[in-house]
Amino acid sequence: MTNRFIVPKWLKEHLFEYSSIEDIPKNQLEKIKTNLAKFSNLNPEVSIVMPVWNEEQNIIKTLSSISQNKSNYKCELIIINNKSTDNTQKILDYFNIHTIQENKQGISFARQTGLENAKGKFHLCVDGDTLYPPNWIDAMVEPLKEKKITCVCAKHSFIPINSSHVILGLYELAAEFLFAIRNRHRKYLNVLGFNFGFRTEDAKKAGGFNISRPRWSDGWMAMSLMESGEIYIIKSETARTWTSARRLLADGSLTKAFMKRIKKEITRIKEYVTNPQIKK
Repeated sequence: MTNRFIVPKWLKEHLFEYSSIEDIPKNQLEKIKTNLAKFSNLNPEVSIVMPVWNEEQNIIKTLSSISQNKSNYKCELIIINNKSTDNTQKILDYFNIHTIQENKQGISFARQTGLENAKGKFHLCVDGDTLYPPNWIDAMVEPLKEKKITCVCAKHSFIPINSSHVILGLYELAAEFLFAIRNRHRKYLNVLGFNFGFRTEDAKKAGGFNISRPRWSDGWMAMSLMESGEIYIIKSETARTWTSARRLLADGSLTKAFMKRIKKEITRIKEYVTNPQIKK
């Protein structure tokens, strides 16, 4: 529990602020660029796929964290640019990252395009506003070597809004208590798009991402994969990601966000216990 309230050392390296790419020292950008080159394998074992839309204020930090990942696998990084209108593409071009344009607006379209273009046996889903610990790739891939496991996911924390992480840490603990209730019958609801993975072939056999749904493409994929195997939740801190709190704060404050989550989950407790499934 103590770790929940402390920002890990690896994270601090990627918490730099910038308004544009020109604000970041050239040597820092070149270091990120050099380290990202290892994610350009033509015959990868792991595909790291990131859909983005107008992420210029976050994506350099995300790329910085991914660039520091150490893996025993050959990896490729694919970014699906979903009609960004800011300088996201300019940043991607600077780092020479394999980018695919998806002009159909929506996360489901972007994730499906990524799946169709992924070459790796293992497929890891990431987002452009999330930071990844240095051993995240291997922590996610190792469980997928077991045939019975068709989907993996891990827990997350929120990037500190200020120097203290106490308030957000308390919120995370409360949220994870609610997640634990769902784990009994509806574990797929705990799968989040910025921190989950599967075998590419399994996902294609399951029908891919549901492009008829504008949201919840991650949970839907997890639910589909459960038909042929298990969802495995990685508890190790090596797989815990740190994501932006911007969606959380859309409700105005942490208190409002927490109360909204509580009210929503209370109405669903009966469903979690009795296990009615979402119709496919």
